Amino acid sequence: MTTDDTTTPNPAGPDVSLDLDSLEREGTKAPFTFQHLGKRYMMSDPQEVDWQRLMIAMKDPVYFMSLVLPADDREQFFNADLPTWKLNKLMAAYTKHYGLPTPGEAAGSPA
Repeated sequence: MTTDDTTTPNPAGPDVSLDLDSLEREGTKAPFTFQHLGKRYMMSDPQEVDWQRLMIAMKDPVYFMSLVLPADDREQFFNADLPTWKLNKLMAAYTKHYGLPTPGEAAGSPA
């Protein structure tokens, strides 16, 4: 018995090694929620963010938050004061929730 995936019919055709259009994500996690100043917020899974935007957002926390917060929550979140130490706790919990590497752990990240 072979485990070679080349025997599986490829709907995109024999000249395509990987059909990204036919992939379905498995094992998604529940959204990460938090409360600030009495309002409940939900941050989406960073794996669902376009990779190019995510790479830019890794260096820009404001842009990152704008990508993972729903559009209708962004204005209220960004207009609310949030001490840096609380933002750090928020990001640590978010990172843990989604099983992401912390800064310095990811391959190629600055230590």
